Amino acid sequence: MERVDRCVVLVDAGYLLGAAASLLAGEPARSRITVDHAALIQGLRERAEADTQQPLLRIYWFDGAPDRVPQPEHRRLRVMPRVTVRLGALTRSDGRWAQKGVDAAMHAELTELARNRACSDVVLVTGDGDLLPGLMSAKEHGVAVHLWAVQAADGDYNQSEDLVAEADERRVLDRAWITKAVRAKDLGGACAPQPATRPEIAAILSAPLPEAALAASAERASEAAQAAAARP
Repeated sequence: MERVDRCVVLVDAGYLLGAAASLLAGEPARSRITVDHAALIQGLRERAEADTQQPLLRIYWFDGAPDRVPQPEHRRLRVMPRVTVRLGALTRSDGRWAQKGVDAAMHAELTELARNRACSDVVLVTGDGDLLPGLMSAKEHGVAVHLWAVQAADGDYNQSEDLVAEADERRVLDRAWITKAVRAKDLGGACAPQPATRPEIAAILSAPLPEAALAASAERASEAAQAAAARP
């Protein structure tokens, strides 16, 4: 069977959006960002075709969902051209949500694509070292593996070092690229922290009253007390 010269993109949505939230909002909670999924998919397609110099076959979007029930974003994604959504479970443990089965599904898809020679190039958007065996298997079947990272908030790696070392090609999706489709939510409004008082204003407010002001204040207090005593 001859290999087909085209590219496939496998996206770990938990990694992509969690890393984007860390970069833009300072924490990996996806609730802290808004995503234009159409723009994100278009950006992934254009970048993949430019990097691999091959036409796109398909983008696989791997994500978790409670009871594997598609959420609104998944329903939007799965009707887009050239997009296939694969859902794992989303479970809550120790107060945190965790994906289950997503890495296994990515591994199975990657291995099957390579074995069937369905593409010449695979783009992986993930940081999970559990995909290392699948990546190595794809290479053994003659597939070029491109590993993409999201720019790390702290400037360090946010991917498995073994995965980075084994990939054929690497790319970092930087802040400028991410913000074409992802934005940090504006937390302004009633819950926003109040701005700190300017130092010069704070100094004025904390300064002692001048003697004249103190005397006037004492006189007003005395008059109020006399008026109260005179009432029947």
